[in-house]
Amino acid sequence: MNHTRPIAGHRRWRWLLWLIPAVANMSMAQAADVVQVATGNFHACALKRDGTVACWGWNALGQLGDGSTTDSAAPVAVHGLSDVTAIAAGAGHTCALRRGGTVACWGYNGMGQLGDGSTTDSSTPMTVSGLSNAKAVSAGEGHTCALRNDGTVACWGYNDYGQLGNGSTTGSLTPVTVSGLSNATAISAGGMFLGIGHTCALRDDGTVSCWGHNDYGQLGNGSTTGSTTPVFVSGLSGATAISASGDHTCAVKNDGTATCWGSNESGQLGNGSTTGSLVPVNVGGLSDVEAISAGQAYTCAVKSGGTATCWGINSYGQLGNGSTIDSTTPVAVDGWSDAKAVSAGQNHTCGVKNDGTASCWGSNQLGQIGNGSAMTSTTPVAVSGLFDAAVVSAGHSHACAVKNDGTATCWGDNEFGQLGNGSTTGRLAPTAVSGLSNATTLSAGWSHTCAVKSDGTAACWGGNESGQLGNGSTTDSTTPVAVIGLSDAKAVSAGRRHTCALKIDGTAVCWGNNGNGRLGNGSMTDSTTPVAVMGLSDVAAISAGGNHTCARRNDGTAACWGYGDDGQLGNGRRDSSVPRNVLDMSNVVDISAGWNHTCGLKNDGKAVCWGSNSYGQLGNSSSLGGDLPVYVYRLSDATAISAGNGHTCVVKSDSTAACWGRNESGQLGSVTGNPSYNPVWVAVGSLSSATTLSAGGGHTCVVKSDSTAACWGDSTYGQLGGGGASFYATPQLLFWNEIFANGFD
Repeated sequence: MNHTRPIAGHRRWRWLLWLIPAVANMSMAQAADVVQVATGNFHACALKRDGTVACWGWNALGQLGDGSTTDSAAPVAVHGLSDVTAIAAGAGHTCALRRGGTVACWGYNGMGQLGDGSTTDSSTPMTVSGLSNAKAVSAGEGHTCALRNDGTVACWGYNDYGQLGNGSTTGSLTPVTVSGLSNATAISAGGMFLGIGHTCALRDDGTVSCWGHNDYGQLGNGSTTGSTTPVFVSGLSGATAISASGDHTCAVKNDGTATCWGSNESGQLGNGSTTGSLVPVNVGGLSDVEAISAGQAYTCAVKSGGTATCWGINSYGQLGNGSTIDSTTPVAVDGWSDAKAVSAGQNHTCGVKNDGTASCWGSNQLGQIGNGSAMTSTTPVAVSGLFDAAVVSAGHSHACAVKNDGTATCWGDNEFGQLGNGSTTGRLAPTAVSGLSNATTLSAGWSHTCAVKSDGTAACWGGNESGQLGNGSTTDSTTPVAVIGLSDAKAVSAGRRHTCALKIDGTAVCWGNNGNGRLGNGSMTDSTTPVAVMGLSDVAAISAGGNHTCARRNDGTAACWGYGDDGQLGNGRRDSSVPRNVLDMSNVVDISAGWNHTCGLKNDGKAVCWGSNSYGQLGNSSSLGGDLPVYVYRLSDATAISAGNGHTCVVKSDSTAACWGRNESGQLGSVTGNPSYNPVWVAVGSLSSATTLSAGGGHTCVVKSDSTAACWGDSTYGQLGGGGASFYATPQLLFWNEIFANGFD
């Protein structure tokens, strides 16, 4: 093998080693369809029952497989895989076994570990060349191995230490057969930084053979001499499972005990000492073991009663016992029961329960726990995300979604209870709205949220200082309260301190703050219950903005009311307490009211905007506002539009997205900093096939045709659902869903 590329890879890993100490659900609980998890050094992946795969965490090398190199603190779908039966995560690459017996790998390939005949990294799965009839796969640091149906083993990638097992130290970009091994039933490829690695195989007679690097005695043959071909582990029989890490190896025996060998400086052998062993030693006080996983200087096991236990290094809480104190003997993972399998990584751990849910714990600087944050956890936390959303809406500093089962979930700022989970504590990942069922749509506003239910009633929660919850009071509520007297609603839109609903008969009602007449009932008196909008019928859509409201009629005309000093009513007037037609507007197919501007989409794909333009949110190449609609510059093929707080975004017919206006938090999806007075295309590195989008206060979210979602912009309160930074200027893939609402709608 040419060593030029691996050396570059080594430098890349050295840099990461230096960086990490300085940096400090996919609701599996909701989806309940995970059958396997696999942890790499700083990423993790899950196999679902439908044969698809999702990954999260560090992605600089493409190891998440989503076609990008953008990190994700929540699961993203691996492209093009739907028939997977098993997965394996290496240091910087991932592999999947497919139903036909082929294997696909993606991520870092500087050592040829993807097996596609090249050393080119890939952010999407690549088929391993010349491999068929595989029944298991295992990924190390710089090499990968597969078990064939006939009991033989093939390996590929880095081989300086003989970890490919073919009698040489020459690397291979495609699979080579391990010498003298024909009765293997399981394999495990271990590895450390700089390509150091070894491999072990369980034989059908209960013995174990290992090959490769052996400086720590991890081959278990009583020596520290490496081997380029399999050597038997001394004195081990009755083995039923094996797991190889970088510098130690462990096995489960048929009597339910566990044994480990190799390095023990952190207590990873579990025998109560920190003295390494060149041959197997029993893990102290451990019985009824069903599964085992060796991580980097620590080990975890699952017992027959469904409990989990870990031992070894614990500096990041990877033992899951609520502390960061190392342990040389097994300690129970806190609060985690009904366990099915566990996977120990570099410094984080993930596991699957029998109910199909998944949890992770330990280091999380790169999002490898997958709970939507960057905070380390010393106890298990559910992997976050959303697989079955039907509607999503971005508010000022929070966001919410309705799921296909009629429940709802929210995340982000929660100062006023707008997440609806019974608290005022913000959340970086989705949290269930308490007591809400049969919801069909919802809208996230400035500090409150409202939902319509299948029976036509509506419920709201959050801030209520002006009566915007519609329950006859001005008391905030951290859980949903019913809107009084509303029984035939079909849509709802939450603004700053008021709310409006579209009724089945085409009329509209509003409630809450009525300054400047934004309720549209001919007065300026607040109302804590719904009041009818005057003179408005045949309404097809409604949108509540900052201090005004707009509606689109079925005939393609539009009307607005409320505050108008910035021209956002579009009729040449200032404030109006009743609807006034937007001038020169026809053939409108979509409308969205932002903070102090409004935009409409016409049936020819052109967009028009009116109102404030101090940030260029009208998109007409200037900063001059206007009280009449102006066309957005050079935009002719839009299919959806959403107006936020000083910025506007559209989806185009080619499924890309464009934004313009305010941009200090990166809400335009391009480089942060100056506003843009014309449409700029959202960075396409992680965004294509967009279907619809939602512009919030300082963030934007989009849904793609593959049902994944991405958000970008301000994340001060966790409103991107991914956590980890104050803002992202390019799309961050988040979770599975289907349809976004528009703006504050």
